Amino acid sequence: MIDYLNGVAETHHVNPLLFVFIYLVTTVPFLLISGWLFHHIRRQKPLALLVFLWALCYTAPYLYVLAVGRDLPPWVYVMVALLICGGLGLAGRGLKQRLDAARRND
Repeated sequence: MIDYLNGVAETHHVNPLLFVFIYLVTTVPFLLISGWLFHHIRRQKPLALLVFLWALCYTAPYLYVLAVGRDLPPWVYVMVALLICGGLGLAGRGLKQRLDAARRND
């Protein structure tokens, strides 16, 4: 299995270790920015920069695959789009639920 995955990674010029590294490095900032974003939503402060950074931290590993990958099959693009849209949608829904809960408690 590992040999197969290495072969696929080499064929498409994507380094799986770099993907995992980017994923791990952006996870902590994503969580911190999520909290900061929640705070800004509650205080009704500007959100544009935080939302951009929040989305960038989440999508960074997938953007790496799209930017570096060569001759990717169409299903990869579909899967990356689903991961990005689904993940950001779920994260946004979670932030909204926390915000609604905080408003009910105020």
